[in-house]
Amino acid sequence: MGMGWYERLLLEHLLNEQDSLASGIQGRITFDGRAPKKSLSESGSDSKLVEMNYLGFSTARLAHVPWALVKPLMTLLLPKDASLYHSLALSFPAPMSVPAVYTIHDLPPAHFSDEGYLPSWSKSAANQAEAIVTPSEFGKREIIEHLNVNPERVHVVPNGCEHDLFNTSVVPMTAKELDAQGVPVNFIFYAGGSTRRKNVLALLEAWASISSDYPDLHLVLAGPAEGLKALSVKSGAPRVVVLGYVEHQLMPRIMKAAKAFVFPSIYEGFGLPPMEAMALGVPTIGTLAGGAVPEVIGDAGILAEDGSAKALAEAIKRLLDDPQLSEQLRHSGPHRVRNLPSWAEHAKNVVSVYKSILS
Repeated sequence: MGMGWYERLLLEHLLNEQDSLASGIQGRITFDGRAPKKSLSESGSDSKLVEMNYLGFSTARLAHVPWALVKPLMTLLLPKDASLYHSLALSFPAPMSVPAVYTIHDLPPAHFSDEGYLPSWSKSAANQAEAIVTPSEFGKREIIEHLNVNPERVHVVPNGCEHDLFNTSVVPMTAKELDAQGVPVNFIFYAGGSTRRKNVLALLEAWASISSDYPDLHLVLAGPAEGLKALSVKSGAPRVVVLGYVEHQLMPRIMKAAKAFVFPSIYEGFGLPPMEAMALGVPTIGTLAGGAVPEVIGDAGILAEDGSAKALAEAIKRLLDDPQLSEQLRHSGPHRVRNLPSWAEHAKNVVSVYKSILS
């Protein structure tokens, strides 16, 4: 699950908050993100949310335009009845005529060359914003450090969990159902991207170093098939299955069937996949070097000392060789996630940020 899915979930639940929005906000909120805009266009003329129309200007084209030019351009594109602008990524600069809110999970381009680049105006845009929403204390520290934003304007609003989809009542897929999806019966699982910060190569190398101890076990990877397959070939690890992207509705039942979920990332602004695995009662492994991942997992999973193959291998072996620990995590994970907000609650918290800056 990436940023696109986060944006879909937030938009869906913001649209359910029309009464709350109407009670405290004059005008409409101009919404920018990568989520499908069909639901916005179908929400009716009285909807408090409206899409920002960039008239074909792409983020790549705007990223190198000087701040002095791009700011008034965005103001010209702003709908006349807008009272607030909310961007779900640091992709477009905010108009200068209304208060602005940015949602920024993290800043991968500041650390990893394969994650694109920050726009030339990123600091100016972030400092113009009335508020920045981020899902973790780690994200807040990144924003303060790299964008020089006043800490008082950075609001930590933890991401929600789809409690109706990811919970302990989910029934794992049967052997026959797993086979139909190309998944072996006995497996440990990863779901996520293939960029360098996701650290999948270290996971594959860790698996290669211990796989002979578990001859009936497989490592299953879900995500961008081309990138994950290339990493698998490079590692030479045995018994690796690359699924590609898994349908969202199928993910809980596949994940629930895993012996463990391993999330080796070394940089995350939150970490939805480990949260979802824990919600299902799947023993979960992350890393202490994972940015916000330790905030998400806490003491309800195993945190490898770092993102090295050695540390990951030790963490996986520790879990696989200790049935009592595995059983303990099957209970502690769901208990921890039950205390996290739903997406409806996340949306209400975002609306509270809107109202606080417009009051």
